[in-house]
Amino acid sequence: MEEDELLEIVRGKLSDAKDFTDHWLSPDRAKATEYYLSREFGDEEDGRSQYVDSTLRDTVLSIMPSLLKIFFSSERVVQFIPRQPNDVPFAEQATEYCRWLFSQKNNGFLILRQVFLDALIRGNGFLKVYYTKEEDVQTTQYTGLDDMTLAALMNDSDVEISAVDSKPIGDMPEGVEMEQVPMTHDVSVVRRTKGGSIKIDAIPPEELLMNRRNKGFNDPSLHFICHRREMTLGELQSMGYDTTDLEEIASSEHHLDYNEEYYTRRPESQYQEDAPRTEMAGRLIMYYEIYTKIDYDGDGHQEWRRICLAGDEGAKILMNQPCNGHPFVNFCPFQEPHDFTGMSMWHMLRDIQRVKSNVLRSMLDSLSLSVHPRMAFVDGQVSVSDLMNNQVGSLIRMRAPNAVQPLTVPYTGQQAQPMLDYFDSIREERTGVTKAAAGLDPETLQSSTRVGVQNTISMAQEKIGMIARCIAEGGMKDLFKLLLRLVVENQDQEQMIRLRDQWVPMQPQSWDVMMDVEVNVGLGAMDQSSQLQTLNAIAEKQEGILQLVGPENPLVNVQQLYTTYSKMVEMAGYRDVSQFFKDPSLEPPKPPKPPDPSPEELLAQVQMQEIQARMQIEQAKLALDENKSQVDAALRQADMETDAALRMAELKAKYHQSIDTTELRGIIETQRELIRQQGLLQQARINKSGDAEG
Repeated sequence: MEEDELLEIVRGKLSDAKDFTDHWLSPDRAKATEYYLSREFGDEEDGRSQYVDSTLRDTVLSIMPSLLKIFFSSERVVQFIPRQPNDVPFAEQATEYCRWLFSQKNNGFLILRQVFLDALIRGNGFLKVYYTKEEDVQTTQYTGLDDMTLAALMNDSDVEISAVDSKPIGDMPEGVEMEQVPMTHDVSVVRRTKGGSIKIDAIPPEELLMNRRNKGFNDPSLHFICHRREMTLGELQSMGYDTTDLEEIASSEHHLDYNEEYYTRRPESQYQEDAPRTEMAGRLIMYYEIYTKIDYDGDGHQEWRRICLAGDEGAKILMNQPCNGHPFVNFCPFQEPHDFTGMSMWHMLRDIQRVKSNVLRSMLDSLSLSVHPRMAFVDGQVSVSDLMNNQVGSLIRMRAPNAVQPLTVPYTGQQAQPMLDYFDSIREERTGVTKAAAGLDPETLQSSTRVGVQNTISMAQEKIGMIARCIAEGGMKDLFKLLLRLVVENQDQEQMIRLRDQWVPMQPQSWDVMMDVEVNVGLGAMDQSSQLQTLNAIAEKQEGILQLVGPENPLVNVQQLYTTYSKMVEMAGYRDVSQFFKDPSLEPPKPPKPPDPSPEELLAQVQMQEIQARMQIEQAKLALDENKSQVDAALRQADMETDAALRMAELKAKYHQSIDTTELRGIIETQRELIRQQGLLQQARINKSGDAEG
């Protein structure tokens, strides 16, 4: 498709979308904003009460705390559900990381507060989820650097030295060249760090354009959606665009001032600024970021493309590239069938606020007339200037008595009070915001039974829970699906996340981008205290079973008891369950119980035990024989020594003379060595026979 043909088609869709938003959607949203801000209706009369009731604002601000509490009291409001068994750990990592991106990296509380207010007041709240490349620029001043430190800075690829002021250390000696003198340097350094991040922005409703026949942001009927906004030429240049051709169509005028919705929300912006932008980089231009289905390649199928235009009517194409759908999320509290707009609190309460304003104006007028009645006077007999003076205690000059008389009007405002109460009851039935549910109606609470009070509170909470469920199913699911897709597509480096009080490495490339999303926003009839009581009863039953039967039972295990405890902690408002209980699944697994041996293994074990017992008996026999041989050798040696001593004694007594015992002792030693050798040979035979039997 040629660029001119593409531009003509896209500009036609853009014109239709602008007409749909500016002439059909924005007027109602502007009127809803006026009601929320309690601005005058335009039919006020001078000298009469101009009071405007604030029913819409009071109701919206009463719902907001309960609505935000539902989405931020629990840690797992939204979680990813794995499609395969091996995706379970990845689903937990994706849930934790996307929750951190939303709540911490992008300040999700303030973002949801803005989008909830837009949705409740105007019927729709819009978010834009996108990935942007960033370049962080920091300028730092260094003083007193030596040559080596300066050289290290100059070699850093991320550092740009913008200014250097070098000075010699001490006095400059004569006859020495400048290059040889040690210097100190004062340096101005610009450090540039490139990166990217996922952004979540709450978009003003008038900035989002779409085709008028779409039924929803995920419906095939949506084929054109656009984010229009004013941008300066400098901002466009920082995004990488060449703004040379755009200088002719840029101006210093604001292009959204004509939009009724924008003007109603920001009326002060209509006043001329004291110093209008005149520099070229500060001039404004309309920027249209368009996502549309179009058959660009001529294959007969429409594909999503991202096309960026600049100029009041999209005069120039800045970008044209394929994409995977659009990055916008729609939050609608009262979704209507086959329509993306739905209803808002303004649609429900505008008639009540108008009627109550008129009734209260009449009551205030009646009160004013009863307190400050109109005065009747005789013309020419009273000083009119004195009569017009409303100062307390001021004098009125009269020429004759009774020349001034008050026209007393009784106060009749109390007769209109039942009418106000009637419309308050209608408001409570429509919205579910009641004094009884908030604990502010003592008469209702004191005159009703406990069951009646609980039913009143539950009915009101169910309506708020229905709003929360519609927002969760229609907005939060799409938001986290977009976050998951952007993380998988752009997060190409491993990161560490804290999962269940442990740091776990995360690699999004291995995540399943098509994982299902589940929201944990229930529509049960129980309030929080009743749910806590129910969980306490469940925990008592689980504890009793574990104490009675033990952990190895078919009904409940320790992990299920931990799940009950964690639900109780989260419902109490504490996000980190690990502060109170340890997760049993994180404990190292116990070694598996060995399987029961088979009959063959039992027979082999018995035979092995018999062999071992037989070997022990044989070893005991060998040890006994060895000890016996040693004892016999010692006895024979002792007998020989005794015989030799007796023989010497006999010879000495017979011949009565001394005998040379040297030869005799040699004979004894010879016999002793012979006996020792015989013992060793016998022991060797015993050991050899024992080895042969083993």
